[in-house]
Parts: sequence; structure tokens; C-alpha cells
Amino acid sequence: MMMGFLIRIFLIGVGTYAIYQSRYKILNYILGIASIRRFVVAFGMDIPFVRDRFLQTVFRG
Repeated sequence: MMMGFLIRIFLIGVGTYAIYQSRYKILNYILGIASIRRFVVAFGMDIPFVRDRFLQTVFRG
């Protein structure tokens, strides 16, 4: 019982570490899919802080 719990915690830790190490590769793969990228951009532009910062950067001049 306790051994199974410890193994599960260990595997979750190893999996988390592996995902953390390759997080940018995973993010690039996911955002390489056009429909997901379109959704993420639309969702981000609905957040006022993100939209304001983006527009300040784009139209700075």
C-alpha cells in the first residue's frame, strides 16, 4: 500500500521533471497547430492586460 504510493509519487515527479525539461519543445509543437494557435491568440487578446501590453509594443514609435 505505502510502497505503491511512493512509486506513484516518484513517477509523477520524474514525469514532471521530464515535461519541465522539454517544455519549450512541447509548446512549439502545440502552437505549431494552426487551430490551437488561433485559439490561444484569441483567448490572450480577450485579457485586457495582455491586449494592452501587446498593442503598446506593436504601436510604439
